[in-house]
Parts: sequence; structure tokens; C-alpha cells
Amino acid sequence: MLTGKGRLNLRDKRRIDVLYQFAGDYDDRRAGYLLFDTRECDDSQFCHRLVLECEDGASIVLVVMNRSDRHLAVHGRVLSVAA
Repeated sequence: MLTGKGRLNLRDKRRIDVLYQFAGDYDDRRAGYLLFDTRECDDSQFCHRLVLECEDGASIVLVVMNRSDRHLAVHGRVLSVAA
């Protein structure tokens, strides 16, 4: 399991601090959860491309599969890893 902290970039230009838990990494694919209080965002923010900037330097483009008040279930693709 891959865990850590990151910043979620929303469409309205806000950046939200999140904790992430990915079940694993499959080449450049990731699936797991973003843990934060989703009630602070309008649901429409999750209908568009989201980008997560991870503490390890990776950027991941995400799609939301499911949501609750405390997490987003996501699937995504790694864009880059800072050297």
C-alpha cells in the first residue's frame, strides 16, 4: 500500500491538503482513496479532471469513482515523477 500526503488541485484553482492511500501501483496506474473532508467542496468540483501532487514528486491525473463525506475513491494515471 502506498500512503502519504499530497495536494489536490481543483477546477476552481483551490488546492486542498489530503492524505492518500493507494492499494498499489500498477505501472503508471493507481487506485485508492483520498482522505479529507469532502463537504468543504461542491460536488461539481469532482466531475472534472483532478490532479494530485504527491509528496514524492509524482503528479497523478484522477477520476472519482465514489465519494463520501470523508473520502474520494479514485483511479488515476501518473503523469510525472520529479527527479
